[in-house]
Amino acid sequence: MPDDDLFLKTIEAAYASGVKDDCLPEALTALNQLFGGAGAVLEIVDKREMRHKAFSSVGLPDLARVPYIEQFSAVNPRMPYAFRQPQGKLIWDYQLLDEDQMTRNPFYGEFLESVGLRYCLGAVVEQSPAKFAAISVQRTKKQGHPDKRQIALMGRLYPHYQRAYDVSTRLRTVADRSGVLENTLDWLADGVALLRADGQIVYANDTLRSFAQRGDGFRISDCEIEFVTPEARRRFDTALGVVKRIGDASSAEYSADFPVPRGNGMPAYIVSVRPLVPWKARVTQNAEAEIIVFLRDPLRRNIATTQILQQLFGLTKAEAHLAQALCLGVTTGAYAAKRCVSLNTVYSHLKRIREKTGCKSVPELILKFSELNVPLRPRDPSGSA
Repeated sequence: MPDDDLFLKTIEAAYASGVKDDCLPEALTALNQLFGGAGAVLEIVDKREMRHKAFSSVGLPDLARVPYIEQFSAVNPRMPYAFRQPQGKLIWDYQLLDEDQMTRNPFYGEFLESVGLRYCLGAVVEQSPAKFAAISVQRTKKQGHPDKRQIALMGRLYPHYQRAYDVSTRLRTVADRSGVLENTLDWLADGVALLRADGQIVYANDTLRSFAQRGDGFRISDCEIEFVTPEARRRFDTALGVVKRIGDASSAEYSADFPVPRGNGMPAYIVSVRPLVPWKARVTQNAEAEIIVFLRDPLRRNIATTQILQQLFGLTKAEAHLAQALCLGVTTGAYAAKRCVSLNTVYSHLKRIREKTGCKSVPELILKFSELNVPLRPRDPSGSA
């Protein structure tokens, strides 16, 4: 049986995280301590786009976050299994694979081993057509696979984390609905933050938070946007100063747009800083907000455009993906190499794209598709984020 004081402390931390997002790290820390793990995670996945909306962790190496979110989550054998389970289901590795199978599996043998991890014990806290969320404790090979006692303990603890997660979701929904501006900004494919004059964040949409979770180019720390490179930090501070000084985006001197470099050959973010209009207090619950920041990921915008291409021209997902790559200047050869398909396959897709759109050349395709590069992100028709 667990230590009663530690068990109660973990429950209290869970409920605190439900009413205040800043307490989530403490809740995950308590969870990890209770199970004696290597780290604890809350991950939220958009199932329609197959991308993480949030990934909060404690105790795990920083170098594991970006590779997992950007690459290895797609080959994580736990995820397809977890997506089929009902809310409240407990998940552990031996439900899926034995030791030999884990050793041969790339996710276990390459990724987890490279960061010193092996096993997990988790619980599904949300399962809907649009979204999946789970809490989990990560364990090393030395700590071993969770035993029956630990699985039973997670079963006792899960309802408390479930209620806390529900409260947090409902509070966030209420906050979104109470501000017209915030609700509108959540539709954008761009990351958006509303700031006070001192640079403190009073609102950040889901897109910005998902970008920050990557830790690539910038992060959110102590309610502030913190850029990685000194040059980006300098230009951001200058932009804030300009906005506060002139207070008018129509000024001829106004210029507060700059790139933010990213790693792994990814295209730079584009940051724009602007003052809010004078009537902001009538359209936003965050009346103290004076500055609005847009952060654009060129790749992220393509998701919405890809869906539009599919709907307007009847393109398949593969055809729409190729069309978007061509618009970004990717050659057919480079595209084939990156996607691990033959040039004949690429040319077949391109031929069907031309037939469906009536375009006779690649430049004509690029011109047509560039006109559809809308700034709105895809939205779940059910209304779920």
